[in-house]
Amino acid sequence: MDESGLNSACATIETCVSLGVKEYVICSGARNSALIAAISSLSGVEIYHHPEERSASYFALGMAIKSEAPVAVLTTSGTAAAELLPAVIEAHYQAIPLVLLTADRPVRFRGKGAPQAIVQHEIFGVYAESVDNWKGNGPLHINVPLEEPTFDQVASVPKIPFVQLPETVLNCASDEDTKALQDFLNKGDDFTVMVGCLPLSWRDDVKDFLSRLNVPVLAEATSGLREDFPFPLIDEGLERVLRIGGVPTVRAWRDLEERERVEVLSIAPNGLPGLARNSSVIKAPHWDSLIISGSLKGIAANYSSLDALVEKYPMSEQSWVRRLSEFIPEGSLVFLGNSQPIREWNIAATRSKRGLRCFANRGANGIDGCVSTFLGLAAQEEQAWAIVGDLTAVYDLAAPWIVGQLPVTNRRIVVINNGGGRIFRRLSALKGFSASQMKLVENSHELCFKGWAEMWGMAYRRVTEVRDLEDLPDGFLLMELIPDITQSDDFWAALDSL
Repeated sequence: MDESGLNSACATIETCVSLGVKEYVICSGARNSALIAAISSLSGVEIYHHPEERSASYFALGMAIKSEAPVAVLTTSGTAAAELLPAVIEAHYQAIPLVLLTADRPVRFRGKGAPQAIVQHEIFGVYAESVDNWKGNGPLHINVPLEEPTFDQVASVPKIPFVQLPETVLNCASDEDTKALQDFLNKGDDFTVMVGCLPLSWRDDVKDFLSRLNVPVLAEATSGLREDFPFPLIDEGLERVLRIGGVPTVRAWRDLEERERVEVLSIAPNGLPGLARNSSVIKAPHWDSLIISGSLKGIAANYSSLDALVEKYPMSEQSWVRRLSEFIPEGSLVFLGNSQPIREWNIAATRSKRGLRCFANRGANGIDGCVSTFLGLAAQEEQAWAIVGDLTAVYDLAAPWIVGQLPVTNRRIVVINNGGGRIFRRLSALKGFSASQMKLVENSHELCFKGWAEMWGMAYRRVTEVRDLEDLPDGFLLMELIPDITQSDDFWAALDSL
C-alpha cells in the first residue's frame, strides 16, 4: 500500500465522521487493516468487532434502528462484502441508515478471477446508495480499493483528529406529502387506519394525529401504539385505508391486493406502497400542519372471545405470548421475531399499558438476522427480551458473539420451539400436502437449544409450565419455551372461525 492508499483509508473514515457515524462494527481482514487502524484512532465513538459479517451487519442494523443515526459495518474484500446483502435489503425497506464500508482489491483485479477479488463496486445494486446520492434514509455503500498493506504502513496511518460528530436528523417531511394526506382526510371519515412498524421519532406525532380522528385504528405492536387504540378486527366493508409506517402483518392488508376498489394511501419512510396494485404513497407529512375536524369518540372493542380462547388453550403458543406480555417487566424493550411470534403478539398480548417498546424486522419480512438485530437494539438496555421461533434462532446462531462486548444487563432470548415452521400449516395452498411433504416445507426437527446456550455462556431455562418463569437468573438468559402444539393449532382454528 502506498501513501495514497493510506490517505484513501483515512479520507474514507473522515467521510464517515462527517456523516455522523458514531458506532462501528468491524469484521477484520488483511485488506481492511488500514481502515481498522483509522477507525481505532477516532475519539468519542463506539467500536465493536465480530468474525461473521452477516450477524455483524444485523447487529449494526439494530443499533441504527434504535439511534435513528448511521452505523457502519466494515468488511474485508471478497465474499465478506456479499455477506452484508440480507441486512442491506432489510435496511433498505426499513429506510435505516446502515453504512457499508467494504475494503476491496485494486481496480485492476476486477473481473480477473484473482483470489478474494469479486466485483464489489455497486454489489448491492438498488439497495444501497453512493455518498453523492445518499440522503440518510437507507443504506450507504462505500467501497474502498486498497493495495495489501505491510505492517509498517498500517502502523503509519495517521491519527484522525477529534471532530465534533454532527447530529444526524433523518426527516424527509414535505409540503407536497402534507397536502396529499390533507386531501385524503378532506374526503371524509369513511376510512380505516392500519399502523405498522414506526420509527421511534414518529411515534408521538402519529399518536397525536390518530387521537384526533374518529375512525377505526389497527395499530400493531411495532408501532408503539397498539395499547392506545383498541381495535383488533378489520371490517370487511372497507372503503378506504390509510396505512402509516411499515407493511402490516394482518391478512386484511394482503387482501387489499384483490380489492382494487378500496382506495389506499400509504405513509411510508421508504416511499414504497407495499401493494403491487395501484395505490398512493407518500414519505412523510408535517403532522402538526394537518387540519382535522372532530375528536376521537372511542370505538368499542370486545376481546371477550379472544380472552376465552386464551383460557381454553392455556398451553398454546398464543397463551404463552399473552403470559409473557404480562410477565416481562414494564418498560422493557421487546423484539418480536418473524413470522409467527409477531402475529401471536399482535393478537394475544395484553392490552394493558405496560410501556413495552416493541420492535421487529418488518422491512423484507425475513427471519434471518433477528437475534443479531435484537442485540443491536438492546446494546444499552437494562431489560430486553427477544421472542423468536426455533428456525429464526437457527438462522442466527453466531449472534451472541457480540454480547461479551456489551454492558452486563438482563437480556432474555425466548425461543418458541414447536419443532419447525408450523406457520405454513395455516396456508390454504398447502392443505392438501401429505405428511412427508409438510415435513419438507416446515423443516421439521427435534433440536434442543441448550447446547447453544452453553456455547455462548448463556444461562438456560426450559419452559413447559408457568412456574418455570419464576426466579429467573440475572444476565444473559436463553429460555426455550415448549408449547402444546395441538392447543396452538386448535387456537388458530377457533380464531379463524370467530
